Amino acid sequence: MEFWDELNLKFEEKIEETKKSLAYGNASSYDEYRQAVGLIEGIEFAQDLLKYIVKHRIYEEEDWCKLYN
Repeated sequence: MEFWDELNLKFEEKIEETKKSLAYGNASSYDEYRQAVGLIEGIEFAQDLLKYIVKHRIYEEEDWCKLYN
């Protein structure tokens, strides 16, 4: 398993854990609810950024190298 795949898996685990926590009503105040939602949004942003970087920096570089080797 590649580093970014493992990282993405950990992101997914944390998102699901936080969603379950919200679903079970573990946020005792509106501020805690907002913090949990913000955490999910932040992780989803990080996932999107990671996917973009991997796609554009790693796989496109490999494709470029194959053309000139």
